[in-house]
Amino acid sequence: MKYAIYNHKDYLLNIRNDRLRLRTHEPEKGFRELVDQTGNKTNLFIKDVTKEEVDLVYELKFVVAYKGNEFEPYTLGRHILDENEISLFSMDSNDVDCNRFEKQEQFVFKKDVPLDDIESIIEVKKPILIFEELPESRKVIPREEVRDYIMKLNSLYIENS
Repeated sequence: MKYAIYNHKDYLLNIRNDRLRLRTHEPEKGFRELVDQTGNKTNLFIKDVTKEEVDLVYELKFVVAYKGNEFEPYTLGRHILDENEISLFSMDSNDVDCNRFEKQEQFVFKKDVPLDDIESIIEVKKPILIFEELPESRKVIPREEVRDYIMKLNSLYIENS
């Protein structure tokens, strides 16, 4: 997913030509409520800005540290807490033997891991557009904070999508 930092706040982002469209579910000064084609309000507020008006534009992804390696999760959301495990995937066939991943399809390997067995979740913010020369930032959420982080995740990033 893509985000922009505007006025010291992170917003979900759509990129159209050279314009950036910030999105939020909270009414804010300078944002207008999006109305669908039938005239219904959507409870989604948008603001179009230029790249020069924002502090940063980035892609957000997550990786999971497990047994000293980093893997991408299939999904990251509250359902993981109910299931008490997270599905990891790899494109490295060595993970079949080394980490007991199972082949899902050609070059895709998966493993369901109990939450207590992961070392951390890492937020990776990779700058894009005019900011792509900046280094990516990584925020590590240690094992003991993973459950609380996942509970808050929807309101932080995913809920506004």
